[in-house]
Amino acid sequence: MRRREFLGFSVSIFAGASLCPMAISRGDTEGVTIKTLDGGVISLDGAALRELKAGMHGEFLIDGMPEYETSRHIWNAAIDRHPAVIIRCADSEDIARAVRFVKRHNALLSVRAGGHNHVGFAVCDGGVTIDLTRLAGVEVDASAKAAKAGGGTTFGVYDSATHESGLASTGPIISMVGLGGYTLGGGIGWLHRKLGLGCDNLVSAEIVTADGEIVTASAQSNPDLFWAIRGGGGNFGIVSSFKYRLAPVKDVLAGLIFYRLEDLPKVAAHVREFNAGAPDDVCVWMMMRKAPASPALPTEMHGRPVATVAVCWAGDLETGEKVVKPLRQFGQPLIDLVKVRPYPDWQKALDPAWGNGFRNQWVGHYLPELTDAAAQTMLEHVSMVSSPFTDVKLATMGGAVARVGENDTACGFRDSKYALVIQTRWKDPAESAQHLAWTQGFFDAMKPHGAGKVYVNFVADEGENRVADAYNAGAMARLRKIKAKYDPGNLFRMNQNIRPG
Repeated sequence: MRRREFLGFSVSIFAGASLCPMAISRGDTEGVTIKTLDGGVISLDGAALRELKAGMHGEFLIDGMPEYETSRHIWNAAIDRHPAVIIRCADSEDIARAVRFVKRHNALLSVRAGGHNHVGFAVCDGGVTIDLTRLAGVEVDASAKAAKAGGGTTFGVYDSATHESGLASTGPIISMVGLGGYTLGGGIGWLHRKLGLGCDNLVSAEIVTADGEIVTASAQSNPDLFWAIRGGGGNFGIVSSFKYRLAPVKDVLAGLIFYRLEDLPKVAAHVREFNAGAPDDVCVWMMMRKAPASPALPTEMHGRPVATVAVCWAGDLETGEKVVKPLRQFGQPLIDLVKVRPYPDWQKALDPAWGNGFRNQWVGHYLPELTDAAAQTMLEHVSMVSSPFTDVKLATMGGAVARVGENDTACGFRDSKYALVIQTRWKDPAESAQHLAWTQGFFDAMKPHGAGKVYVNFVADEGENRVADAYNAGAMARLRKIKAKYDPGNLFRMNQNIRPG
């Protein structure tokens, strides 16, 4: 294990014990009013806040205090909520103490990890937000091919640390994504065909339950909980740290191949044919949008509707050149940006198009196949895209994902060939209606081409019936039973919620 990496994790998690005592100036005298789970409100005086403060290592924020405003804002600018209390935890003991406080007062609770949370469940109006962003360190044990990371870590930090040892586990296609929501929802990205989903790489997790207890979930300890958190989302507790297995991945052959949008049906057919015999080391995504004003693209392409083939080869590079060649030689691409690069560099390549300050709505479908009719429907709707910041992504599944048993984890529908997500982004709140209408129309038009199922991390705030579409019937029944065991009062409900059985 690298000492620097170990110390980095320890400092980020535990430094608050001696360096950053919790301070509550205004709250000591005035107290706060907090919403409860049953829709009521309670008033907490200074004594209750001082009790929470005692022994904690992190930071306590309420309205009017420095950093409250910046701490309540999240990546999705459409979310504008004001928690009564924000507790920025420094370690798992802080989380446990915060959870016990929340439960004692029957308070509305949200949990903020490190990443996007496009739905906005990370913050709640009038309740308590437990913020994990300080738990953002990574320790790597290269000899054991394992890594441990705090629950607030983003993949930019995680992959930078593991890359130093020439190792990786499955991560997303954007580096600002947090380990928490990504892993708990399943986890697809550039490496899932080679290494399995993010949750398939999970070895164990430290979890704070609804009772405020700190437990380990693994194949040996609390195996029912371990099964549930691999796809069941944040319904069962707050994960303070994750431990993953790692595999050798250093440099990848990866990049974007741009085509005119009108070429989409032909490109989709070629991708379908390529995927039919593709080895696990390659993963192909299709992306459709108006080309961003990126310095990597010629100026004349900026704002032009395009269909893009995004490819990542994570095996032997000489072999990869041969395997990927048919993708690069197809048709008349506008530009080919595929090259050998470090894996973390490729994972950051799309980051510039996914910064803060935009309103977002994501919805999706699993597709049993990429049919000509599905590609034509995508062409028709993307050609009328309402926002220049919106994009549509189609991930190729299969490979290692499909070799895990359907019921081995909560994340199911492993035989799905494609996962579609419509990621609508816009700046002006006055335009929300038109962008949401375009999104809904596209979503509805794709239903006949879908399997009636969805990857849970592509589910918006669509109600429990849509959440149920992310699980097979047996898995949902099992998840509700486990939920009843670990969280019978549904304390952890601000998520793609699974009610207790």
